[in-house]
Amino acid sequence: MTTKETSGPVRGSGDFLRDMGYEDPEEMRVKFTLANTIALAIEQHRLKQAEVAKLTGLAQPDISRIVNGIVKDYSLIRLMRVLTALGKDVSIGISDTTAGRGTITAESSLRVSTP
Repeated sequence: MTTKETSGPVRGSGDFLRDMGYEDPEEMRVKFTLANTIALAIEQHRLKQAEVAKLTGLAQPDISRIVNGIVKDYSLIRLMRVLTALGKDVSIGISDTTAGRGTITAESSLRVSTP
């Protein structure tokens, strides 16, 4: 047996994205939420990636990367602009926290219904 096999379970920090090496896990969580919402909107409208590229001004490979969650190199504002080009409103809300330090989150109410 190797050392890894006998060392027991691996415990993470409780933050999967940080454990995966992302420098800013909060930002990546927001980007992943936006990318997922973009993918759902494309599916909802039954669009091809080439059509989305024309709507957004991005190249089709960029749309493919976003849909596949490869969003490290895309800014939050760019991802939000893709959503607005797809006919979605994007809003940012700020509220008081009950903890000492606030958090950054993203939510999407978009769901794709199956026919």
